[in-house]
Order: sequence, then structure tokens, then C-alpha cells
Amino acid sequence: MKINYNIVSNHLGIKLRGNETFDELLEIEKKAKGKFNLIQKKFPPFDKGTTYNDIFRYETEDERRERLERDKANIQRVDAQVKKYKK
Repeated sequence: MKINYNIVSNHLGIKLRGNETFDELLEIEKKAKGKFNLIQKKFPPFDKGTTYNDIFRYETEDERRERLERDKANIQRVDAQVKKYKK
């Protein structure tokens, strides 16, 4: 089976050398999935020809940073609210 490294590189969001084996690509994907979340970019109803890559994409580093900042702000807000009632 021939691997299209451009498509795989876009899917993973990582620049590839171009000579990775299938096993190496699986390892890279495991690491990438652990670092980034999938974002749904298309919602039902789907067309007949819609593929998995049309529906989901990995978040970028900037999106991840924004999400973590937003989560941290929400945690601090909730902690401040709970602190009022907790004595």
C-alpha cells in the first residue's frame, strides 16, 4: 500500500520526513492524539460522500492554548463561587 505523506501530514498536523513506515505513523498518531483533541467541524446531517476527515480535525496549538486558558478561568470562577459557601 502506498502512503500519501502529504495527506497524512495534514491529518496529523505534523511535518513528516516522508519515509516513515506504517508502524512509525501509528506511533506518531498515538502521540498526536494524546496531545491534541479532535474538534468536530461539520455537524449532521452529512452528505453521502462525507468522510471522517471532513467531519473532524485536530485542534491547533493556539486553539489548545486558548481552551486551556478558558478552562483555567472557569475553574477559578467556580472556586471563587464555592469559597463563599464553604466555611
